[in-house]
Amino acid sequence: MTPAMSDVGAGPIVVLVDSSFEPLIPKFMANRHKEITVMTEAVSAHDFDTIKRVAHGMKGVSGSYGFHVMTTIAAHVEEAAKAADESSIRKALATLASYLERVEITYE
Repeated sequence: MTPAMSDVGAGPIVVLVDSSFEPLIPKFMANRHKEITVMTEAVSAHDFDTIKRVAHGMKGVSGSYGFHVMTTIAAHVEEAAKAADESSIRKALATLASYLERVEITYE
């Protein structure tokens, strides 16, 4: 695991987001939850191309919104999908789901 993934730990995770993104954040977060579901289903089907594609998109958009830990986790999922490493994908998806459940957004 990368240091950023191990830093996710337990408890709340505060992310500072530009206030101009505030109206977009509910849909942004809902889409990330949907993507976890898509990738979880894809790993069960051994559909690594879908996982790579979805993780790559998540990696890009997360950084744009200021969710840098999410970007790191998505990059890990993408690399694991390239290697068809189901175990690493499942662990990273669990980390990602935990992150999404615990993230607390503060606007600047």
